[in-house]
Amino acid sequence: MDTTTAHQVTLTEAEREALICHGALGRAGEALAARHLGQEDRLQVLARNWRISDGALRGELDLVAVDPTRGTLVVCEVKTRRDADRFGGAVAALDHRKHRQLRSITAAFLREQGGRFASVRLDLVAIDVGRRPRLTHIVGLG
Repeated sequence: MDTTTAHQVTLTEAEREALICHGALGRAGEALAARHLGQEDRLQVLARNWRISDGALRGELDLVAVDPTRGTLVVCEVKTRRDADRFGGAVAALDHRKHRQLRSITAAFLREQGGRFASVRLDLVAIDVGRRPRLTHIVGLG
């Protein structure tokens, strides 16, 4: 079920200011992604910035949500970039190494949860900020 949707994003003034502020860019992007997952995809966010530091395995899951109708756990990586024209934008920011790491951290999250989900899906929400901010949601990274 790999699908990609792109949306023009309407920002509140507070969201616009947060995206401009250097230190708050990632947090503001995660907040927009959480809003999108809840409103557009009807997912329930279970955790934000879930961290693990267990031996060699260290990292974070930006957003962890569940699709209550299907029982699917959705782990969502969020990438936010100011300049979409440089370096391929936010979608290009997820490399193979980060994808492998996400899979390992997701497995640790599942072990902690006791396998209570029917299926698991990895998604990417990429937010490119500019004159016309755009949110791209890639469902099912594989």
